[in-house]
Order: sequence, then structure tokens, then C-alpha cells
Amino acid sequence: MTYEELYQYAVFMLSRRDYGATELKRRLERKIRETDRAKETVTDEECLPQVMERLLESQYLDDSRTVYTFFRSYLNKSYGPLRIRQELRVKGFPSEIIERVLEETDTDWYELCKELKERKFGTNKPKDFKEKSKQIRYLQYRGFTSEYMSALF
Repeated sequence: MTYEELYQYAVFMLSRRDYGATELKRRLERKIRETDRAKETVTDEECLPQVMERLLESQYLDDSRTVYTFFRSYLNKSYGPLRIRQELRVKGFPSEIIERVLEETDTDWYELCKELKERKFGTNKPKDFKEKSKQIRYLQYRGFTSEYMSALF
């Protein structure tokens, strides 16, 4: 695969959705392997770093912007801070950027947790331990800490 083909493929990928640098690099490495195997060629090892550098310089690739976009998306899905942090780490974003975005947010996590609980289970208190456990497990899965849950129950 040539430098220009790889660059065009990367721009094509970024035109469809935002990627973090780590995630895009993994995708491009996979594309290189598949193309080299199919065409029985060898891509120059310097191609990928050069393409990544060019994408960063032209600001097609920006981890800060992408983290913020994913953060808003996960917030709209009513995920809590723990789940959002985990999802962003899985995508390969640097911890510093993730923590900065979480600190800068003015989200009322308790209120979000309360709204989610009321939307899923109603406003009534749980009748017994089994029902309370079910609600707690659900809120934990969604990424809320025990601090917010203990204030609810």
C-alpha cells in the first residue's frame, strides 16, 4: 500500500466518523495487513507514522475534540462517570484528556442517576432487598458510584 493510498483511506475513515489516534492507527494497521496479504506486497514501515503525523498537522485527527464528542454521546445515553471513563479508555484515549473532560463538565451526576432510576423503576422506593439489589446493579452497570446510589435509597 502506498503512502497516498493509506492517507486517502484514513481521510475516508475520518469523513465517516471521528476516531481517536490510537483507534485509527489500529484500523490502518489492519488495513495494511489485509491489503499486503491480498496483493502480496510489502508496505513501507514509515508510511503509517507519516500518515498519522500529516493527519494531526492538518487537524483531521484531534483526540481532545473526539473525546468531547464521545463524552457528549455517552452522557446522552445516561451513562455515569465510571462507565464513560471505561468506554473512552477502551477506545484508547489518553487518561489525561479523559480526566480533563470529566473535571470540566458541569453535569449533576446525582440528578442524572436519579432521573435514570425513576425512568427505569419509577419513583417508589424498592419493596424489598431483592428489588433494591436489582436497581443498584443496574445503576452500577450504567456507571454510577455507590455515593450517588446511597443518596437515592
